[in-house]
Parts: sequence; structure tokens; C-alpha cells
Amino acid sequence: MARVFTITEGLENMGALKTGGQGSVYKARRIGEIISAVKLLPTPIYSETIDDKHFTDFQNEVNKLKKVNQDPNPNVVKIISSGITDTGNFPFIEMEFIEGPDLEELLKSPHDPVFTIKEIIKVAEHLSNALSHCHKADVKHGDVKSNNVKFNIHSGNYILLDFGMAMMSDEQRRTSLRQAGAIEFMAPEQNDGKMLFQTDIYSFGIILYELVAGIVPFPLADRGETSRNKVMVAHMESPVPDILALRRQHLPATWANDKKEREMQVPEWLLRMIDKCLEKKPDNRFVNGTELHNFVVYHSTSPANYNQVATEALKTLEKETARLRKENEELQRSLFKFQQSKIPVQHVGNNIPGQHKKRGAGKWLWLLVIVVALAFIAYTFISSEPVENNKPVQETQATASQPVKPRTIIGQYKVQVPRAYFHNEPDPSSRRGAYLIPSNDVITALDEKNGFIYTEFTNNKGQTSKGWVQKTDLVTLDEWHRQDSAQQAVRLKQEDINSQLQDARTFLANNEIKEALYIYDYLAQQDVPEAMYQWGNMALQRKNDAIDCKEGWNWVQKASDKGYVPAKRTLGFLYLFADSDEILKINDYDNCQYERNVFKGTKLLTEAMFSGDTTAKRLLDELNIRKKDSTEVQVAQ
Repeated sequence: MARVFTITEGLENMGALKTGGQGSVYKARRIGEIISAVKLLPTPIYSETIDDKHFTDFQNEVNKLKKVNQDPNPNVVKIISSGITDTGNFPFIEMEFIEGPDLEELLKSPHDPVFTIKEIIKVAEHLSNALSHCHKADVKHGDVKSNNVKFNIHSGNYILLDFGMAMMSDEQRRTSLRQAGAIEFMAPEQNDGKMLFQTDIYSFGIILYELVAGIVPFPLADRGETSRNKVMVAHMESPVPDILALRRQHLPATWANDKKEREMQVPEWLLRMIDKCLEKKPDNRFVNGTELHNFVVYHSTSPANYNQVATEALKTLEKETARLRKENEELQRSLFKFQQSKIPVQHVGNNIPGQHKKRGAGKWLWLLVIVVALAFIAYTFISSEPVENNKPVQETQATASQPVKPRTIIGQYKVQVPRAYFHNEPDPSSRRGAYLIPSNDVITALDEKNGFIYTEFTNNKGQTSKGWVQKTDLVTLDEWHRQDSAQQAVRLKQEDINSQLQDARTFLANNEIKEALYIYDYLAQQDVPEAMYQWGNMALQRKNDAIDCKEGWNWVQKASDKGYVPAKRTLGFLYLFADSDEILKINDYDNCQYERNVFKGTKLLTEAMFSGDTTAKRLLDELNIRKKDSTEVQVAQ
């Protein structure tokens, strides 16, 4: 049973989460209801002075970790505090508690033993983003492994945890790794106690290999010293086993054959990336997390990957077209034989009107049905385009089972969770990557089964997603209207807001304006300052035609009133340079008319400058230079 410690005043120990060679992780609760995770390092510190080398090393690493958190990252755990325990004098770091499974757990039953290609790429994007962020702050993690990466069930992000190794001295690190380190994820140079940026890259490669193959390249047979030595030597000398052969071996038996074949088409760039990460020599790997992340982002969004999808779709289309053409020919032959062999019937009296036409109409009706079917299938495959998995509605899923009942509306709902995922069946295990987010859109229910509703939803790009959504993720329209909420909207947790803001920033960086505006619109209604500013500012810059100049100005003003520094800077700029058409045009603000007010402009820029905004300082300096030049001209006259 794990030892119980008094951590420090105001921080209650709620029991051990896990114990390892790099220390133990405890669940903790601050005074109140704030739950956190606390990492205790194994080497005590008895003197909190510079005379104690352990204390000095600890303080140096804590200062580095503070740099990591100066600019929060959605894929890096937040460091809340650090210190020395009241009992035992153990150094500790307190981190946010991430609710959700880690990658190691997600590879075990009842989950599939391998990840889908789509989810592997998502992990690669999120984890490389985390490493890039840490490496920019000069922090080497040193213990990247599958149980140190968690899936946040609230934000949908993968989060890098446990910076305990980063806070150890070189001597402590060597001892810890030699005795109890996760040898399956350790880079060759770690056996000598070295920790480089490329060390994290190697461990990243092991994780990606494990997600693809269902097993690490050099698994540990047991916890004995002999097994550990064998794995250590393999990392230094042995080539990695065939990743695709292992993937095929570990594909779930429950997957359909077509899904198995589709999931064996691992992108070539992804395999190359893993190979490069697992190079024995550090110099042959990616230099750091930033280079790795740039590689992942570039290739995961490359048109070449879309071409692969289009080629597969075209092959499927050709097969289906050939099959229908064959059925069409057989049907026509059958109809011809039937017409030739049919014995004419002699009628007494008048002929029955329309009898001959009815038979001919039947033949043409069959042909029409086949032609329409061919056209529909061709349109479905050719017109569908690949979309990113973090868009609110991502794709039209033809695989979702559709209700047999007549299409009548049986209910109307709105989304009440950050992400309401689509499912192919009314079954939680059939969840897809596409999801809905809270918005003003009404979700129409066409069928209901097993706690799910079936819907067909079209987003603002004209893309339609069909599938089953859990009712627990929704609220009826009547209940929505009854809710006591100023904006009739769901109040998101801060971590969910941060996640959606990050998505919006990514969309803007990729020039996907509509997708970014979709998020900013919703979050602006939630009084999120950054979203209020962007929603209004983009209207002033002709990028948001949903609102006019006056409304745009008001949104920026609201963000400024909430203390959002970029909004203060923008308003200050517009007040000061309202009469300078050239400057407004250069900065894309020539779409609207503004009031010139030097007093307000100077005041807002000064407030922004004192908040650390360097652009505001530069604008004020430029304004002072103009005033000085103007004064000199007047004196000369």
C-alpha cells in the first residue's frame, strides 16, 4: 500500500494515483473543491538554501516549468504550484487533474488494440504540439510514454503529463532510469544519463509505433534486470520490427474486412516520420518538437493525402458502377425475354385502356431507378471532400444506419455539451469523429432508439452529417427556452473554452475564416473576451459579413471593457488614426468610418502598454514622434 503524506498546508492528500521510479503521483484537493494531481519526487530536500545542491537543481527546473505555463498550451498539463512537503521534505509539483484515460489504457480491452489512422494522426498533432511548446521553453520532458499522455474527456485533447523527470538532476535521473525507468520508451542515449530534445522525439516515435502496431517495438518480457538489459541493448542495436505486419496481426476481429483493409493504408509520410524518430543516433532524428510538429501539420493537411482518399473513393465508385451496369444489362435481357415469350391475351369487347403503356412504363421505371442510383453514387463519391476532424461537422457518413420509418420530425433539440459526437448506430461503441458544438442551430430528430436520436444536420459550409446522437448530449428545445440563461446557451468550463479558442486560432492560421467565425460567434455570446474581440474586429476588417461596422465596433468595445488588451490596443489605434486613410488601409480597417479622439486613443493605448503590449508602446512612440515633428514645424514657421 502506498505511503500517505501530508503534502503542505491547504493541499489535502486524497491517495496515490500511481507510483514509479521517478516518484509517486497523488490525487489532491485544495481547500474547497479544486482537484489536482501532485507529483512527489523521491529525493528529499533538507535545506531550502543554495548550499543544498538538490534544492538548487529543483528550483532551476521549477523556473523552467514556469516558462512552459507562461503561455498555456491545450496539450500540456498546467502546473499549479511546487514546493517541499511538510512530511518527509519531498519536493513536489502540483498539476491540474486530467479526467480521462491515458494511451496505455486506451490500447487495452474493452478498447481496440490499435488506433485508427485518423486518431493516430490526431495524437501525433497534439503530442508534437506539446513537445514543441516545451522545447521552445527549453524544457526537456525526459519521460514521454503512453501512460504519461492522457485523453481529456472534456476537451477531446491529448495532454502531456508528469514533468517529474524534467525536475531531476542528472545524477538523480541516471539512478532513476537505471532502476525503474520505462525502458520500452527510452532513447539509446538515456542509458548514459543524457537527456536531449531528440530524446523526447525518440519516445514520441515509440508511442506512435505502439498506436500503429498495437505493441512497442521492443517489449519488456518481465521486470527482471535481464529483460531490462535486453530491451536496452535492442534500442541501441536492433532494427525495429515491421510495423505494418504487426498492425495487421493486431487488427480487431470485430472490424469489418473493408475497414481492416482501409486501416492498413497507413500514410507513407507517417511511417517515414516514425522511422526518423526512431533513429539510433540523435542527430538523425528531428532536431526538436517544433521541427517535428511542423512536419506533422504540413503532411497531415497536404493535398497529397486527399488524393489518396480520392483515389480509394474512385476505385470504390468504379466497382459499384460496374456492378450496377452488369445488373442493368441482366435486367434488360430479362425484360426482353419476358416480352418475347409473353402470350398475347385476346379480350372480348373493348380493350382495357392503358394496358400496353403500363408494361412499357414498368421497364422504363426500372431503367430510371438504375440511372438515378448510378448518378447518386457517383455524386456521393466524387463530391465528397476530406475535412479536418476538429471542425464542428466534418463529413457526410454514408455508413450510418438510417431509420426505416417515414421521415417525420419527432423532436427538436439543442446541443448542451462541448462536443456531441455522431454515431453510425444507436450504440456508444459506433462513435465517429464528427461532432456538433453548442450553437443557435436546432437539431431535428427523425428517429429515436436506445437513448439516441437520428438526425441529418447541415453546417454553414453545406456539408451534411447523418447519424445518431446521444440524447444525454442534447436538451429539448422547450427545455432550452425554459433555462434561466442570459444567452440561452450552455456555460462552458474554462478548459472547454480554451480548447475551442485554440481550434479557432488554428482555423485562422489556415485561412479557414468561416470555421473560425462559427466558433467566435458562439463564444462571443458566452462573453468570452477574445471571441468578442475577434467577432467584432473581423467585421471591421471585412472578414465577417454577419454584422455591420457599428455592431463590430460594439463587440470590440465590450471586449475592451472586460480588460482584453488587444481590444484596447485596436480601439486606441482607431481613435488616434481615424483620419488617416492610408494607415487604415494598410491595416485593413478602411471598410468603416471611425471617430477621431486623441484623448480616448492615448488612454487606451497607455492601458494596453502597461499591460505589457509592445505594439501599443510602439504606436504611442510613433504618436509622440508625430507630435514632436508637428511642434518643430510650428516653431520654424
